[in-house]
Amino acid sequence: MLTRDALKNYLLEMPSGHIFDLTYGLFADAFPPGEPDPLARAALQAFAKDCNCDLKNNILEARYELTRK
Repeated sequence: MLTRDALKNYLLEMPSGHIFDLTYGLFADAFPPGEPDPLARAALQAFAKDCNCDLKNNILEARYELTRK
């Protein structure tokens, strides 16, 4: 199970340009209830900004891409 703390630690250690693929399943673990909840999406967006990452929703592959700036 992925926690927000573990994800934040990983994202902050990533080099610039690195991409972390957050599957919808992992998203639901860290930001319940996950897809398609708008509050969970908003929380992830704020979280990505706090971790200095760009966020992209890849619907076809059921994952989010967090790219370190």
